[in-house]
Amino acid sequence: MDFNLQTYQAEQLLHLGVSPSRRICVQQNSDHRWLEIDGVVQSAMVRAAPQRLCLPHQQAIADLLPTKAERILELGLGGGDIGRHLLARWPEAQLDSVDLDAEVISLYRDFFMTTGSAERQCLHQADALAFLLEQGADYDLVLVDLFSQDGNPPLLFTPHFYQALASRLRGELIINLLPRTGRELDQVLLLVERWIGQTALRGVPGCINQIVHARKA
Repeated sequence: MDFNLQTYQAEQLLHLGVSPSRRICVQQNSDHRWLEIDGVVQSAMVRAAPQRLCLPHQQAIADLLPTKAERILELGLGGGDIGRHLLARWPEAQLDSVDLDAEVISLYRDFFMTTGSAERQCLHQADALAFLLEQGADYDLVLVDLFSQDGNPPLLFTPHFYQALASRLRGELIINLLPRTGRELDQVLLLVERWIGQTALRGVPGCINQIVHARKA
């Protein structure tokens, strides 16, 4: 049951947070619950099947997932769509989810976290780079889905981010990228090739998302 970004209609407002810098809300109808920031849907959950992915870029990511991963890191939480899917897909997996935004983490706990997932998912309010530098664990799979109000944050275009990723990664890296220019895309591909390994790029039909996939050399 895909979430149609053009025709979705809310029946209930569950949360509304308004500040001078942004508007964040959680809404739902009979089929879906979703997180929206400044009018843009960040994630959507099928209420009857929370593990299902229903946004186009998430389905593209799912096609690139490895056969198995036991230790997973996601940088950027949102409504936790990918995390719910992975915990259901791999019942033995452990997941670390990192987000700098305390409100986003709170909304995830209140509206999107499934029963029992707390036993296998650790939530961290932290800067992505700081977490990588301070964390001692190694990961089979790292998912990067970091955004600011202007698009991908500057961190994604810096060498030290990928150096830190390389030190924690023992398997595969997937990045959801919304490049504003061809130069941004080329910079990420160059850095991933340099620090992680051979890189593949997948577009998402109808979306500007570019999914970057690499395996640690």
